[in-house]
Amino acid sequence: MLFLGLLTLLNAPFDWVSLGMTRALLRRGLELGGWWPYLLALADGLVAAAIVAPLSIAMVIGVQAFDHLAEFGGGPDKRVLPLAPLLDGIAANPWAPTYWWVYALLLSTMIPSLVGLMIGGASLFRGIPGLAALLLRVIPADKAAMPMFDRAWLALVLTCQVFAGAFLGIAAQAFLAIGIISYILPWLGFGLLDTAREVAAFDLPTRMLRLWWGSLP
Repeated sequence: MLFLGLLTLLNAPFDWVSLGMTRALLRRGLELGGWWPYLLALADGLVAAAIVAPLSIAMVIGVQAFDHLAEFGGGPDKRVLPLAPLLDGIAANPWAPTYWWVYALLLSTMIPSLVGLMIGGASLFRGIPGLAALLLRVIPADKAAMPMFDRAWLALVLTCQVFAGAFLGIAAQAFLAIGIISYILPWLGFGLLDTAREVAAFDLPTRMLRLWWGSLP
């Protein structure tokens, strides 16, 4: 219920915001033309990386609320995902496979912008000056059969353009994500792990339950 239910529901609105932002910026970039599609794709990557911060807060609050309700229903041993051991474990060994699911949930919001950057990268490589004109001179205008040698190297060049552009998009998204999460957010005083610990210590679900019921065991 926690992993396939609550966390999925918490993640869905942020994914939809990221997807909507990607679609809007792609559409606007095509309307403006020129270099705008590439610039807006980078802006989309920045926004997608920044969405990770509020998503992490929502996940902490959601997990706390779930565990508190489980505890009230069956006792302290019914907690599913205590946050203190989880956050301490991430701080001690952040690359342990045990915590990859956390990163997958947080970084899923970047998938739409990642696809947009991959498309933009492939388009950028397709528009290399001189290369497109060379390819058009080789391709027969009347759809006649091409020599086997030309067909082989032409297919190789076209394939390499797509893969190189996709790799450029992946590299750009990784650079933006690392830059924002590891440097810009901490510089603004919003380190993800420290913020998650502060939100967990504040324990908003317990405060809200006390306002509702007056007192809790």
